[in-house]
Amino acid sequence: MKFRLILNVLCAVSLFLMFICSVWCQESEETETQKKSRDAWGMFQLSDQDVLLPITSIEWGMPDRWSITSRYIHMFQKDRCNKTLLNNLCVTLSPGTAGGRFAIGYQGILTPPSMHAFALLSEARAVLLRTWGDPLATKPNHTFVGGELRITIVFINFGIGYYNQISDSRSDREQFYGLHIGFGI
Repeated sequence: MKFRLILNVLCAVSLFLMFICSVWCQESEETETQKKSRDAWGMFQLSDQDVLLPITSIEWGMPDRWSITSRYIHMFQKDRCNKTLLNNLCVTLSPGTAGGRFAIGYQGILTPPSMHAFALLSEARAVLLRTWGDPLATKPNHTFVGGELRITIVFINFGIGYYNQISDSRSDREQFYGLHIGFGI
């Protein structure tokens, strides 16, 4: 059952990526000269300060087990050349095999001046979490609100969160800590 669910998720992601690639490969007639775009595969440059990244990481964690993360980033600085610290608003959606998270928060990107190819990403964000299936550390079909702190070093990301149940009116609401580790940003 779990294998079939993981297989279905992987197939859906593969079909999604194949569709996106085929659409990007279509030629279109340019009606006017456009400025050079910095778009890369898997990234939609909505404006000079707004970016949509459909898949930025694959993670394992509590409570949602395997998940993928998509993110929208709004960059506050217009001039980002040679900046040591970039400040961003980040909105993420992380559907998983046993739960999903929607988050909004601050993202900082630290790039030391001597190491332009290296960046340290940190995030502090408010999270809405919904569980289903067979989650770790809690029961399925509950909704939680909480906060997460995340850091990414060389495409390995770590996150810790604290969640408080909001879907039950009883006084014995559940609270727990969650952990995530993944590959991506």
